[in-house]
Amino acid sequence: MTKTVSWSYAFKRGLIIWLWTILWSIIGGVIAIAISGGSILALITNPTAGVAAGAVAGIFIGVIIGYLVMAIGNYATIVKIVLESEQKQST
Repeated sequence: MTKTVSWSYAFKRGLIIWLWTILWSIIGGVIAIAISGGSILALITNPTAGVAAGAVAGIFIGVIIGYLVMAIGNYATIVKIVLESEQKQST
């Protein structure tokens, strides 16, 4: 017979994943702002064509790196919570 998970247990795990998602989003956002902010500052202080192209590239790279940190952190959290829950349920 298959053992089912209670709704309260599922919602508790869902809440934990949701809270970690918020944390990873904040961390990814801070990284994106830190990398992109330097590029924006360089563009403001020296608005030439060469600096503008580098600033756009820096902003793009900052956003990509921040998003990757957020996405990988979210997926890692989901895997961790699911595997811990599975291990806990089997014992």
